[in-house]
Amino acid sequence: MSRRIARELAFKILYAIHEGKNTIEEAAEIVLSKSIDEQHKHFIFKEVRGTLDHLEVIDKTIQKYSSAWDLERLASTDRNILRLAIYEMLFCEDIPVSVSINEAVDMAKKYCDEQSYKYINGILGTVAKEEINR
Repeated sequence: MSRRIARELAFKILYAIHEGKNTIEEAAEIVLSKSIDEQHKHFIFKEVRGTLDHLEVIDKTIQKYSSAWDLERLASTDRNILRLAIYEMLFCEDIPVSVSINEAVDMAKKYCDEQSYKYINGILGTVAKEEINR
C-alpha cells in the first residue's frame, strides 16, 4: 500500500467521523480492511488523530483563506480534504508541503465536484505562501 492510498483511507475515516457521527474506532471499522499492515495503520491513525487534535487551528486556517465561504457551507468532502492537507502542512515537517497539496488535489479530483480541485489548490497554495516557513 502506498502513502497515497493510506492518505485516502485517512480522509475516508475523517469523512465517516464528521458525516456519520462515528467514533474513530467505528469509522476505522467501516473504512479499513483487516489486511492493512501496521506501518500503514500507524500512518493512517497519525493523520486522523493529528487532524482531530488540531481541528480548531485547522478550521480557523480554512476559514481565514476561504473568506467567501463559511466552513459549514463547504462540501464535506472538500472540507475534510482541506483539513487533512492543512494538518500535514502545518504539523508534519516530515511531509513536503508540495506533496500535501498534490495529494489533496488528486483526492479532490477523485472524490469531489468537478471544480473543487481548483478551489482546494487555491486555498492550499495560499496557506503555503502565507503560513509555512519551510
